[in-house]
Amino acid sequence: MGGWQALKGGPRMIVIGELLLVLCSLCYLVWWTIAFRPSARTSSGGGLFLAGAVLGGLGGLVLLAVGIAALLPKASSRAVGATIVGGVLVGALLLYLTSSVAHRRITTELPLIIVWATLQLTAGITLRTSGALRAPAASAWIVATAIATLVGLACYLVFYRLDPIPAYWIGMVPLAVDGVVAAILAAIAGLARVP
Repeated sequence: MGGWQALKGGPRMIVIGELLLVLCSLCYLVWWTIAFRPSARTSSGGGLFLAGAVLGGLGGLVLLAVGIAALLPKASSRAVGATIVGGVLVGALLLYLTSSVAHRRITTELPLIIVWATLQLTAGITLRTSGALRAPAASAWIVATAIATLVGLACYLVFYRLDPIPAYWIGMVPLAVDGVVAAILAAIAGLARVP
């Protein structure tokens, strides 16, 4: 039996976490359009949407972590641990490479990309190794996360090299892609066959 009624515990928390990340992306996009529009840039307004983005993002990440923790008794702790350690190591490497080789000053976006990708991959690995996702669904999860991460990194690297109008539009791309991917991941977990 699949679907929302069958979801309990960890998988349900992960789906709700993904939906909160969709809300985060939507709120962040609205705030970005209000705060950074080159033709009518204003420092006022949009605070409610920024608060929604922060709360949705934090809530989503916390629920993903809670869902992962709930599945750990069934999941492979080695695979989960290796994913987290790999995320930390790749993140440290990206911080070094983007600042020293690409000469891009570090801003909050890069740590957010690293944390988002690591937690998403950990959730997918946890769902797969606990038996909540079949291999094709887990592969789709990993591929979707990788695409969003690569898009975010590419936009991060070029943002400050662009004129204001292209930078404004490029700044929205990762927000939209992350929201779409979180919705896809919620659907994958929500429609998956759960034990």
